[in-house]
Amino acid sequence: MAQKRNFFRLNKRVRVEYKVIIDKFASTAVPPDVTNTETISGNGMTFMSPKKIDKGIRLEMTVKLPGDSIDLAGEVINSRQKGPGEFEVIVKFTEIDEPQRDKLVKFILREGVKNKPKPGK
Repeated sequence: MAQKRNFFRLNKRVRVEYKVIIDKFASTAVPPDVTNTETISGNGMTFMSPKKIDKGIRLEMTVKLPGDSIDLAGEVINSRQKGPGEFEVIVKFTEIDEPQRDKLVKFILREGVKNKPKPGK
C-alpha cells in the first residue's frame, strides 16, 4: 500500500547545514556539512551527501530559507548510493517547533505556486 503524504513535497534546492547528533547534541567544535535539498516538505527532506549516512542516524539541521532559517532535528530513514561519492539521504523531521514548521510549509506552498506550470504551456 502506498504511503499517504501529509505535506506537499517541493522539488527545490534549499541550502541545508547539518551535523550528526552524538548522544543528545551535535558537537559545537565540528563545522556543519553543507548541501542543498533535492526535495523538501513539512515532514522531511531529501539531500545529496558525499558520504553515506546510515539509517537511524539523527541529524541537527538548519534550513536556510530566503531571509530566514529554521533549526530542526531529523532522523535518516534511508540512504542509498547514487554514484561514486554521491549518496541520496532521506530525512524525516523528528523535532521541529510548530511555528517553524508553519514557516517552512508557507515557503513550500509559495514556491510551489510560483513554479506551477501555467495552463496551456
